[in-house]
Amino acid sequence: MNALLSSALQAAIREKFWYVSEDSRGMARIFFDSGAGSLVLKSAHAALERASRLSSYGGGDFPDSRWADEVVAEARAAVADLLNAPSPEQLFTGESATAILRRLAEAILPALPDRSRILISATDHNANVDPWRTTAASLPSKQLDVQLVRFDPKTGTMDLNHLESLADARVRVVAVSHASNVLGAENPLREIRHVLHRAAPEAWLIVDGVHFVPHGPVDVQSVGADAYVFSSYKIFAQRGLSWAYANEAILRLPHYKLTPAPERPPESWEWGFRNPADFAPILEVVEYLAWLGRQCFPTSIPGTPSDRRRWVRLGQQAIRQYEHELVRAMLDGVDGTPGLRALEGVTLYGAHEPEFDHLKEPTFSFNVVGCSSGEVVAWLWQRRRIAVRGGNHYAVETHRQLGVRESVRASLAHYNTVEEVRAFLQALAEFLAERTRG
Repeated sequence: MNALLSSALQAAIREKFWYVSEDSRGMARIFFDSGAGSLVLKSAHAALERASRLSSYGGGDFPDSRWADEVVAEARAAVADLLNAPSPEQLFTGESATAILRRLAEAILPALPDRSRILISATDHNANVDPWRTTAASLPSKQLDVQLVRFDPKTGTMDLNHLESLADARVRVVAVSHASNVLGAENPLREIRHVLHRAAPEAWLIVDGVHFVPHGPVDVQSVGADAYVFSSYKIFAQRGLSWAYANEAILRLPHYKLTPAPERPPESWEWGFRNPADFAPILEVVEYLAWLGRQCFPTSIPGTPSDRRRWVRLGQQAIRQYEHELVRAMLDGVDGTPGLRALEGVTLYGAHEPEFDHLKEPTFSFNVVGCSSGEVVAWLWQRRRIAVRGGNHYAVETHRQLGVRESVRASLAHYNTVEEVRAFLQALAEFLAERTRG
């Protein structure tokens, strides 16, 4: 067990989440499907229930209306701390990351010069692929050039050599995931930004952070992201609300809004009534990360109470450090149980060599020779009550470059344990042995 996350602290963490060891019907299980949606913090769910009692619209002069405004404002401030955003006023929300990325594409692409180039990473969920393609196609007079940037199969990260070969002064947008939801690999955003500074200084870097945000620190300023998008339900809260940071130049672009809606961002980018119940849970998530930072680094005492941003970052660092232990256990094995790297008949995608383990989040996609992803998923659930997922995971281009149509994905988070990893690896080895005998 990682020194930061003692057995007692790991138990305390697991106690803070719903359904960490059994499902909603009380059935014992191992949950390795966080990539499709994380488990929910109990405190986040309680905050949602409290705020759900509010029916008042913000902007009024009476207490319930003012409370609605306060919940929204506090949530924006919390997300600013989570992302190290310059201001809460640079954060707007939408019903999904897909919707937000489409909204960004519809604002950005019409403003570009004719014959501009848009580069899209093949590591990406289609939420950060299709909006750019379809919006560009809807503007035929501009002759926008949309191209795909390959990933390095050894690391699972964007191929920087391929990016450099495509990057020229015509590039105006690079759309890339912070981490691939299939390959579990963290893209080198700073290096990507440096390539753009040299070859395409006017290009905007649009980052889909949905799969990365529960796994490590996010600093939109240091990585040079011009826009950064994530969803609450991937980071321990509920479905129904996604978030975007955008730089001031993007926020000033013409965009769709109702005539009487506010003229200033962030509200001008938000469509319809903002339900405070959707905002309340993310505040609890940020407070939880700050709590974790204080638990893991008790001697790192901030100077003022306003240093929540620092505590959050320390909590995220603790998660990252612990999850790298889960990565090593999954790949190398546990106490004599072989890891994914050693299992015969398993084709593992993304980072293969130990030297690249530091690039991985605890997301592992693979196929078993001669089996569909559905067969593996069904066996693991029916025989060992282990929840994983099969299919293309809405990342068609990633699978296309891999040369397959689907994969099995086991996606973990910091509430999982090495003991659960051992049980998963033993179950997969048993499945392989049955296939060999059968």
